[in-house]
Amino acid sequence: MPWRALISASGTCPWFVNLGLAIIRVVTGLALCIVFEKVLPRDGAWGPQQWFVEDVAKMGFPAPWFFAWCAALSEFVGGILLALGLFTRPAAFFNAITTFVAAFVFHKGDVTGNGLLATLFFALSVAICLAGPGSLSLDAALSRFFRKSVPGEVPKA
Repeated sequence: MPWRALISASGTCPWFVNLGLAIIRVVTGLALCIVFEKVLPRDGAWGPQQWFVEDVAKMGFPAPWFFAWCAALSEFVGGILLALGLFTRPAAFFNAITTFVAAFVFHKGDVTGNGLLATLFFALSVAICLAGPGSLSLDAALSRFFRKSVPGEVPKA
């Protein structure tokens, strides 16, 4: 089923592994929202700040306003999705791309200096994308719901 790729949760793990995944996921998601709040209103306007659009243009992106919006939404909305554990893998994937660009293009790979925060968010996003949300997530709840409601599908033992 195609929906499994979007809301797949980790398999059976001990409770402390799922708790650890939840802590990492929630803290990373909330931190992305707080640190990268470029989409919040400033001076009555929503969306990326002009300085951020200019930074995106300096990196050579062809449509800086569009890509600034993509980055801001990936970080802010994606951070909320990570914290909730909803569409966790897609949100982590897009955040991994965004923070990779921040760490290795904008900060030119200065992973110990100015690019440290972006590098940490990149590593956390990749880890969450690979590990999945764990059983303490909305993805896991939706996965259990859909598994029960799919007619003709035999549940796995």
